[in-house]
Amino acid sequence: MSRTAKLKSLRAARSGINIISDHSDSEQDSYQLYDTVDEEEYRKRKRKEILEDDFIVDDNGEGYVDTGADEWEGGYYDDQDDNPDYDDQENEDPLTTKHKTKPKKVKQINQFFTSTESKVKPVKSLKVDDILNDFESKPTHAGSPFQVKSGSKSTMFGGNKRAKLENTQKKKKVGLFSSEKKRKLNPSSSSIVNNDEINSEDIERSIDVEQHLDQPKPDIKEMNSSPIKQKVISLDQTQDEESDEELLISRRARTANTEISREVNMRASVIEEKAADADSSSSPTRSRSIMTSSPSKVTKLGGTDLSEGPVLMYWLDYVEVNHKLLLFGKVRTSSGALVSAMVQVGGVDREIYILPRSSHRSDSSAPCGPMDVHEEITPLLLEKYGLKSIRAKPVTMKYAFELPGVPSEADYLKILLPHDTPLNADLALPSSLEGETFQRVFGGHSALFEDFVLQKDVMGPCWLEISNPDFDSMRNSSHCRVEMAIQSPKDITVYRGTDQTAPNLTVLGITVQTVMNTRTNNQEVAAVSIATFNELPQELPIPEDLQPDELITLIRPLGDSTVFPPGVQRAIEKQGLKIRCTPNEKTLLNLLCALVKRADPDVFVGHRIESIQLDVLVHRLYDLKVPTWSSFGRLNKKVWPDRFPRRSGGPSKVREIFHGRLLCDIGNDMGQSLTTKCQSWDLPEMYQSVCGKTFKPSEIALNNPQLSENVNLLLTVAKEGASMVQITSEITFRIQILSLSKILTNLAGNAWSHTLGGTRAGRNEFILLHEFRKNGYIVPDKENFYQKHQQQQLQDQSPEDDETTKISSKKNNKFKGGLVFEPEKGLHRNIVLVLDFNSLYPSIIQEFNICFTTVERESGNVDTIPPVPVQNSQQGVLPRLLANLVSRRREVKKLLKDSKIGPVEKAQFDIKQQALKLTANSMYGCLGYVNSRFYARPLAMLVTSKGREILMDTRQLAESLGLKVVYGDTDSVMIDSGTIDYQEAIAIGEDLKAKVNERYSLLEIDIDNVFKRILLHAKKKYAAMNLSLQNGKMVSQLEVKGLDMRRREYCQLSKEISTHVLEQILGENDSDEALSDIYQYLETMGTKIRENSIPITKFNINTKLSKDPAQYANAGGMPQVQVALRLRGQGKVVKAGTVVSFIVTAGDDNLSVAERARPLAEVLATPEQLRPDPDYYLEKQIFAPVERLVERLEGVDLVRLAKCLGLDSGRYARIRTQYANGGANGDDLLQPLESCISDAERFKEAATLELTCTCGAHFAFGGIQESSYYTVTFSGIQCSSCGTQLSSLRVASQLERLIRHHISLYYAGWVECDDVSCGVHTRQVSVYGKRCIGNTGRSVGCKGVISYVYTDRELYNQLLYLESLFDVDKARRQELRPLQDDTENRIRSDSGETKKGISQSTLDALAEQNRDTFGAFQSVVQKYFEQCGRRYVDMASLFNFS
Repeated sequence: MSRTAKLKSLRAARSGINIISDHSDSEQDSYQLYDTVDEEEYRKRKRKEILEDDFIVDDNGEGYVDTGADEWEGGYYDDQDDNPDYDDQENEDPLTTKHKTKPKKVKQINQFFTSTESKVKPVKSLKVDDILNDFESKPTHAGSPFQVKSGSKSTMFGGNKRAKLENTQKKKKVGLFSSEKKRKLNPSSSSIVNNDEINSEDIERSIDVEQHLDQPKPDIKEMNSSPIKQKVISLDQTQDEESDEELLISRRARTANTEISREVNMRASVIEEKAADADSSSSPTRSRSIMTSSPSKVTKLGGTDLSEGPVLMYWLDYVEVNHKLLLFGKVRTSSGALVSAMVQVGGVDREIYILPRSSHRSDSSAPCGPMDVHEEITPLLLEKYGLKSIRAKPVTMKYAFELPGVPSEADYLKILLPHDTPLNADLALPSSLEGETFQRVFGGHSALFEDFVLQKDVMGPCWLEISNPDFDSMRNSSHCRVEMAIQSPKDITVYRGTDQTAPNLTVLGITVQTVMNTRTNNQEVAAVSIATFNELPQELPIPEDLQPDELITLIRPLGDSTVFPPGVQRAIEKQGLKIRCTPNEKTLLNLLCALVKRADPDVFVGHRIESIQLDVLVHRLYDLKVPTWSSFGRLNKKVWPDRFPRRSGGPSKVREIFHGRLLCDIGNDMGQSLTTKCQSWDLPEMYQSVCGKTFKPSEIALNNPQLSENVNLLLTVAKEGASMVQITSEITFRIQILSLSKILTNLAGNAWSHTLGGTRAGRNEFILLHEFRKNGYIVPDKENFYQKHQQQQLQDQSPEDDETTKISSKKNNKFKGGLVFEPEKGLHRNIVLVLDFNSLYPSIIQEFNICFTTVERESGNVDTIPPVPVQNSQQGVLPRLLANLVSRRREVKKLLKDSKIGPVEKAQFDIKQQALKLTANSMYGCLGYVNSRFYARPLAMLVTSKGREILMDTRQLAESLGLKVVYGDTDSVMIDSGTIDYQEAIAIGEDLKAKVNERYSLLEIDIDNVFKRILLHAKKKYAAMNLSLQNGKMVSQLEVKGLDMRRREYCQLSKEISTHVLEQILGENDSDEALSDIYQYLETMGTKIRENSIPITKFNINTKLSKDPAQYANAGGMPQVQVALRLRGQGKVVKAGTVVSFIVTAGDDNLSVAERARPLAEVLATPEQLRPDPDYYLEKQIFAPVERLVERLEGVDLVRLAKCLGLDSGRYARIRTQYANGGANGDDLLQPLESCISDAERFKEAATLELTCTCGAHFAFGGIQESSYYTVTFSGIQCSSCGTQLSSLRVASQLERLIRHHISLYYAGWVECDDVSCGVHTRQVSVYGKRCIGNTGRSVGCKGVISYVYTDRELYNQLLYLESLFDVDKARRQELRPLQDDTENRIRSDSGETKKGISQSTLDALAEQNRDTFGAFQSVVQKYFEQCGRRYVDMASLFNFS
């Protein structure tokens, strides 16, 4: 029976037709069309067939890439699956699906990327790059717009299922898992359908959407959708019927529509194809190109295309895939051209250090060593990770970090454990792992990239020398021109030559305009503008006015319409705009992917692209199943990341899509750190602040129906997108973020993408990792969130039976920072000098040699400030690193001052010195940042303690010279020079500067500012007129810090008025003239506000959301939240961190301020209906900040101030009267008697607090005052005998012991007789009340009255005294009870020495710095006050008449 007959029988059986066979029964029985097997046998055969399938016999690298991705057939789609599906493919086999969802082995990276080649007759097909053919001004003609291919199945390993091709001379037999067959369509065939009947979804599946739009529309006839009866035109017209029938079995057609080619050429080799002549009709939906650039023909390069010898590659970015490292960058070809490249680095090992125990855990007499650990742990690792061998050796390493019980130097067992192990590659060794012979593991869960850069000493982007590269194993795994793989890190080294310069970059600016789809409640892409800049230098300054090499805007129909307004194409051509119209969003995204692939950018530049724009863009690529989405990165991927969210706003994995290309966002933390003058960091504000230019967005709602009718309105949207991408690029080049971030990365030794993301802590971490590894130290393990949470739970479960341990609560867990003096509030008319320490904390670290390796910390005690290392000790790693950075910056600054260098070199040197400064100044942060890998609380406390001490010493020195310190903050002091002459003031400052610098070898103070006048309002809040000498002329400029006008919550009008008020206060006029001008000015502005004659934009208020607007509990009373919810309802992207701009409008007085708040764009759109509320702005935005500015001036009248603004002056008159009467309620006029006497009189009978030091010394503590036995420092109480700092726990324990002692005295109940002749002292009480019981105990012979020896009043007074000892406000006013020490007074009197107290300035500083610590001690006393009945009066018992 022939195969044709068998198939005929099969079709008949499926149709239910009974066919009489000519064969005998025995022959029929002996023949079985199918084998009957059980389920288990079927699975075995199925798996064997899949594993032995060759997929493809060599197809010469054309038309196929095996990316390891699973391509499901279109008949079946699971919404829970995260993989992109093609609707035209068949259902996956259930058995294969089961195996797919539960893989048993971790896939190797070459399974994902290695392509197999098949020898197939080459045919013309439409590639991704063909989209770009339409950019030609005169497209050429192509024969057929479409191609068809047979169906395909996918395997559990990804890629198309292809059976072995049996090469014969006459025909090619195709099995169930047949390879795809490409066929040419007959233009007259019925398989071509009318364009009007083509489903839009089917059109969108075509990769060549743009070429399709410009080609003539063929005639169409409806096709039969039956999978059996449908005929497919054969590629070879001579094929017999048997071959045609086999093709019918291999595919089931889904619809009757035309079979459009869905083949995506992910290979670099391109087959040229002629484009069809563009139809010159005036259809508005037809896409046309106004550009003349030709599409790039990307071809893969091999080893023969590169220079001989090792390959030099400049790496820019990285990604970890399947425990292998992929580096992306550029290589130089043999012709000298730079092309994109990728190298896979395999064989990277973890360096694991295992600390042996001193002895066996089960036998303390048996010592342990590294070899004992080797015998124990090696078999476990071999079995757990499926290794045949493992490399290990004993090494001696040092440790200097915060883990207790780890020796400073010891012998370790060093193990090299591969990242890519056969088994359990994702399993990391926990650091707390213990065994019989070892107690801890270091480096068990280090990252792959970290291990690579540390072991190879890679310090950021640089040239790498690659030996023995394999150019075949990684073919078509990326979008790079060159693809390589090396098996071992030994084959890659840092190139140390000086003949290679950093390659230029291709930068692509992008702006995405989005619109809300109200039906699906999703953000969609409305338009995209991209600007390409080629050959931009990495380290040299880029001209800010640089024009892009290519600029184009892609736009789709808007205004809830599917067509463009009539005449849009003619308007584009007439105005010469670089705009490309696309019929729908998916076509736009397809074209965008092709443009990105052609440009092959190294860097994406934009404003808030990662958090908003690219987030929407990527999610739309996912939702619309755009097959070429991976073009945005350099990895050629088919499968989306696991659990990728289908909707915007979910957990973001945007960076995973862009691996291989850098993201430079000027609106993220990195960009904000370079534009500190901005408040909202919106694009118009950044443009004004950085470039000094104005940009006003049109604020056109992209869902406005007029956009589908008005051509000019639509073009305004497109032109605005083009302007925004150019503005973004200009800001980027002006702040030099690329050059600065690159140098910072080279200094830190991390990845460029990390620096661009704004991770300052990450830079500090990597630079310390490199430095400590070079010096032979084991570095701390990086804890993940789970490990930190587990450690916190252990701390929370620790016993806290003793109440004194509560003083280290979470509220007081933060250590003290810099010292801030209490300002001399008011207006200072003399010149005030600001002396500032240069890089105070880094200088302290160098001056006192503070490092992990030099400072001895008390194990387990993180709240005690450790002592300063002894002098002449070996320099620590951290001081040496800082000294290197500082010296390098000093050398660069010398070069910067050279008059011979040009402007380009000067800008380059300035960027380098700025990077060195930022790196050095941020090093201290890693010590005090809780989430830092190198967090060391004792070291941070020591640094800040020395900073407070240095600032106080500077203040005392200035006061000893007769100068007045008016304010000080952390690293600077403000000195009242006592003169108004500039030169005289400078001379005074230079003299003080020289005396301060004499005290230190590395610390240096300098005159930072000269203030002609200064208005001190509060701590960190002041305004001053800064004097500077420019070109021989004295120039004054207003400088404001911390005041209301510096906050974004106040509108621009409020800031302008506050600026005018400050200029009057700090001007040449006296106070009366200044106030008169202020009153007149406010009256004028109040009139203008009420007449609505001020531009609406000046009433705009900016407020940043700290969380998602839907998560606010009291959202009803918050204007910014109400506006955010309103914007979200209009389709805007609003999330945590968004700065909301709004105006409080006038309206119904019954509505709250929050209900009357409206977005700025809405007010601008309807100015006749919405106008600012004058009463709200006059009272809240103008009067309140102005009042705070003038309240310290002599002669100010708040009532007149309110009257000038048209406010209720009577209310402010009442407030003034209340203040004049001694308080808001007049309570200050009535004081209790005990509060009117001094503490010396009130507590003269109270017992002193005796404290005991660890050295055994005892002394009476009397608070912050002068004593010979103790000293109150900025960090607490210090014993004068030994210099030891008493811990908070020690002081609190001794305080509570004294309190309990007095309470026990009270409860002992001792009484005594007031008759001196009796003298009874007993605890017995007579039944006659207070009558003495006498010596006989019978209450006879004595007429005295007994009373308690220790009364409740004395106990209460004792508690009040102990509480007053820690009252820092009383200490500042010097109201504490003085210490009574007759011995000390006698010695001083005999020697003729007079007792010298603490200066007021020192008292103020000590009081502020010890406020939190002393407050914790007061809480110990307060605990007993709450149990003391004397403190409370039962009013019910006094006034109850029942």
